[in-house]
Amino acid sequence: MAGSTGVLFVSRVHGSSDPAEGPRAAPRGIRATIAGMRCQRTLKAAARFEGVGLHGGRTSTVTVEPAPEWTGLIFVREDLGGRRLPALQQYRAPMVNATRLEHDGVAVDTPEHLLAALYALGVDNALLRLEGPEVPILDGSALPFARGILERGLVDQDALCPEIVVTQPVGVGDASRRLELHPCDGFRLSAAIDFEHRHLGHQQLTVRLDRVEDFLAKLAPARTFALRRDVERLMEMGLARGGSLDSAVVVGDEGVEGSALRFPDEFVRHKLLDVVGDLALLGCPLRARVIAWRSGHALHGRLADALLSDPRNFLFESPPDGPPKPPAAPAPPGRAGSRAG
Repeated sequence: MAGSTGVLFVSRVHGSSDPAEGPRAAPRGIRATIAGMRCQRTLKAAARFEGVGLHGGRTSTVTVEPAPEWTGLIFVREDLGGRRLPALQQYRAPMVNATRLEHDGVAVDTPEHLLAALYALGVDNALLRLEGPEVPILDGSALPFARGILERGLVDQDALCPEIVVTQPVGVGDASRRLELHPCDGFRLSAAIDFEHRHLGHQQLTVRLDRVEDFLAKLAPARTFALRRDVERLMEMGLARGGSLDSAVVVGDEGVEGSALRFPDEFVRHKLLDVVGDLALLGCPLRARVIAWRSGHALHGRLADALLSDPRNFLFESPPDGPPKPPAAPAPPGRAGSRAG
């Protein structure tokens, strides 16, 4: 297996477009080598998931298939003749209270829970064969995706996995909603929410996701949620057609409707799950601390754009035979974060 020496040299930092420049010095004392860079990973066998789309309400299936190293995560719209759409930030498009990918007439809605599971399990390469415009919501969490993928098994590949290392603080938002990245020796997330609703109120949580077990126990089971009044608003907009108490936590005036919460702070846990899924659109692992205050999908998109737009924000650690810059790029102006949520 490649990488047995445990030490790799960074090929180039994002922003160096001239190969003649060679390696650039790591800013602010960040190491120019990395010990123990992990191998890329894919599935041993395909995992198939079927359900309804949260917003469209149509039955859809997604099959996660093994793929060669350096493939990345690519959606394949089987219902559109196999047209492909990489799961990358530059293809993010506006959507209310969810994530959308769109390019050249092909769109994929609500991929964030599946992408969170793939990211946390370290799956770098997979074809995501989708029948329909929307990834099925299943039970509203990432747990069915994670379990199904783990049941099929994972396999390390020969190529080594690049990583984005945040080297200076990056932030977007204002006093009412804020999202920041800070340098960190792993992947750590902190979030706080504060709703003007007596059954939601203030919740906060910090987790590290350096181990798969942490994701499975702390974030994967947390389900999407909404206030009853917001559900009614979304339905008037033609959205949430596939939502039910089996696929979301709905909070009404009298409290949680349907099944009991899986955690007392399930709401903030799901916010962190969404952060992981949206930042997976960077296309490779992220080494950073994420701090979120009342954030949502649009703000997540803006943060990814802000990170990628300035090469001083990060070091791209890549094996010598790897790419010189991250696979992701900022979304076109106005696409990543033009909707609230």
